[in-house]
Amino acid sequence: MEESAQKYAGAPAVGAHQYIAAPVGYAQMQYTSETQQVPYPGQVQQGMTAQEVAIAKLENSITSMEEQQMTNDPRYAQLLQLKHKITGIPPPEPAIKQEMPSKETTEASFTPEQMNQLRAQVGAYKQLARQEPLTPSLASRAITKVTTLLPDPYDYPAESENGEKLPYDLMKVLSLHQQRANRATALPPPPGIDPQTVLREREYRIQNRIGARIALLSNLPADISAHLRLKAEIELRALRLLNLQTQVRNEVMNALKRDTTLETALNPYAYRRTKRQSLREARVTEKLEKQQKVEQERRRRQKHTDLLQAIVQHAKEFKEFHRNNQVKQSKVKKAVLTYHANNEKERKKDEQKNERMRMQKLMQEDEEGYRQLLDEKKDKRLVYLLKQTDEYVESLTGLVKQHQATEKRRKRAERREQRAREKAQADDSSDVRVHIREVATGKMLSVDEAPKAEEVDAWLETHPGYEVVSRDEYSDTDESDADEPIPDPIVTHKDDEFEGLDEETRNRKIIEKARNEEDEYDQKTRRQMESYYATAHKIKEKIVAQHSSMGGGDPNLQLKPYQLKGLEWMVSLYNNNLNGILADEMGLGKTIQTVALITYLMEVKKLNGPYLIIVPLSTISNWSLELEKWAPSIVKVVYKGNKEARKRLEVVIKRNAFNVLLTTYDYVLKEKALLGKIRWKYMIIDEGHRMKNHNCKLTLVLNGYFTAQHRLLLTGTPLQNKLPELWALLNFLLPSIFSSCGTFEQWFNAPFATTGEKVELNQEETMLIIRRLHKVLRPFLLRRLKKEVESQLPEKTEYVLKCDMSALQRILYQHMQKGLLIDSKHQGGRALMNTVVHLRKLCNHPFLFENVEDECREYWKVPDIS
Repeated sequence: MEESAQKYAGAPAVGAHQYIAAPVGYAQMQYTSETQQVPYPGQVQQGMTAQEVAIAKLENSITSMEEQQMTNDPRYAQLLQLKHKITGIPPPEPAIKQEMPSKETTEASFTPEQMNQLRAQVGAYKQLARQEPLTPSLASRAITKVTTLLPDPYDYPAESENGEKLPYDLMKVLSLHQQRANRATALPPPPGIDPQTVLREREYRIQNRIGARIALLSNLPADISAHLRLKAEIELRALRLLNLQTQVRNEVMNALKRDTTLETALNPYAYRRTKRQSLREARVTEKLEKQQKVEQERRRRQKHTDLLQAIVQHAKEFKEFHRNNQVKQSKVKKAVLTYHANNEKERKKDEQKNERMRMQKLMQEDEEGYRQLLDEKKDKRLVYLLKQTDEYVESLTGLVKQHQATEKRRKRAERREQRAREKAQADDSSDVRVHIREVATGKMLSVDEAPKAEEVDAWLETHPGYEVVSRDEYSDTDESDADEPIPDPIVTHKDDEFEGLDEETRNRKIIEKARNEEDEYDQKTRRQMESYYATAHKIKEKIVAQHSSMGGGDPNLQLKPYQLKGLEWMVSLYNNNLNGILADEMGLGKTIQTVALITYLMEVKKLNGPYLIIVPLSTISNWSLELEKWAPSIVKVVYKGNKEARKRLEVVIKRNAFNVLLTTYDYVLKEKALLGKIRWKYMIIDEGHRMKNHNCKLTLVLNGYFTAQHRLLLTGTPLQNKLPELWALLNFLLPSIFSSCGTFEQWFNAPFATTGEKVELNQEETMLIIRRLHKVLRPFLLRRLKKEVESQLPEKTEYVLKCDMSALQRILYQHMQKGLLIDSKHQGGRALMNTVVHLRKLCNHPFLFENVEDECREYWKVPDIS
């Protein structure tokens, strides 16, 4: 039956028509009833005549010459003429000489080969219309013979490794393929043939042929012979049983596979191979049996021995148990006797322990645990402190508004005073002065230094780098603003919601209400803090891109997104007349953000200074390098050195011919008379946690001698957990809002002074107040940790460079190892208290010792050593 199915696999399916293009003029041809077979386009055509082979070779040669652009070669014309002689078609004439073809020419345009092909196509169409299979001879004559473009064998021969001659040289044939593939064409390439589609169509064709054969066998004429009828009946029944045979074969094969597989067989142990036992293996088995018997006897004896030992051990433990019970009873008797004597002592220890636990919970900000411990302690002082801090936080919004209005009035008064002085100087002079600004620094010249109106052109030619400023730009833009009244601090009077309760219940309710105030989840508290923050940052200025003067035009110097947020926060402080603390963690670029603030104020706000930056001596060089790198247009003065060097800088400082003055804490204290005369626009203090001591000399000098419109502290340490230190920072930043720490403590301790209680706040009360003051400080403090912005930070790369000591360092190092700063023979030698620290200091730089630098300067006879 399968032979009957395979018999129909090579012919097309019934109804699958093939459309073959016929040449023009086929209507005048005579049709023949000759039965022909048409081959499929994919079949290899056999039986080509000599004339067809010659035409194919000529076309290959002509195509190769066209690809090589050899159409002007005489051989190309000869090949064309030869092709036209063989095919019988005359060569095309030039387009100029062509005329309209006549009817006779159109009718006679068919060649004999085309006539034969058209007749074969008509015959194939008739057979397909009758749903009959095509014969191979008719199909081959109906389809146009495709001439291959590949060269004939041995046109491009090659040799193998053993010297055998091959029909093709693959490299040359590949080059021909590549030339044809790279040839430009306007037609898209044909899509590839899907093998799954071909397989599916083949199955369809087989099924259609089987169906056609069944239909043909079912409708046989009645006058055929018995022998043919029997043969047709056998074939018909075989075709009808084809599906059943396929199903049975599949079931048999599946069962066979299942039964012959080890995993699914009925008895997988039948496939095991039995092993023969040799004499040697029998002896080994006997030896193992003896060893097992010996081991069993040994384990039996060991078990009996363990039982006896367990009995003896139990007797010892039994005696020890009763002896311990007697000791415990005696200890219990002693404990009962001493219980009343130690009761008071234990109670005191419990109180101390609870106090330590409350402090620990408060330090860890564990609200729930602290609340549970605090419920056990009824403290009137704590209740009063909670009420006082609530009232103070509520009044801060009014204090912030009052500070902002006061600062705005003060700035306006300073600008009016400056314009009045300039106007008075202009009135005293006979001519009006013109406002002149230096282009590099943006510094405005004073009225005395500015030229007269008629001398402006000549003055600008002799002083390049200056420009004229219009009076509209120089005038105060806030002149038209009406004077805003200073708002009074908001004082709210609330009804006592716990009125009518006894004192103990009232205190417990107040403590519970205060402890239930969550920073993130209590809606009322969050609304109060949002209103407080919105009041502090009322004027908002969005910064989304880096300004042009930052980075000196270098595209590689770009601020990180979190640094732009820090710049936006500092600009918001400036716009709202507030001071603040930039407390980012170390390594996040507080220096760069400060430089960005200065350049932004100079470029956008036209505030050219002067700016005072106070830094430690160890970081002043880094600040100078960062200013040169990120803001090369800023005119800076690094105020340090000996007295002669500082005296040379006094001229520049008195003339205000700079934008930024960079100095250290020590020189601020030494030169407070000189630096205190300047009205600074911004005072920036690095390592601002040094200002935590309200009575330190630096804080007193800055508050007493220096005047600055804005103040900014830079610190990498978290908030202080001591009330005086935290209050000192707040008082230094905003003295009009946060008064002195003494006033604050007196305010909280006043009710206790009359009762004779302890006036000073204890540690727990101080931590409770500090925790609430941290909320107050949020609008004035910005702190980011590395873990919060680590996605914006570059990867850390460390380079360890080792260098040898200089001659001077080596000599001093040898003397320091002996415990002396200079030569031991010298009379002025003095001993060192900490040799390791001084050796490390010397390895950093020998001039960190002041006397070494002075003596080297005197020895080399130079004013400065660079």
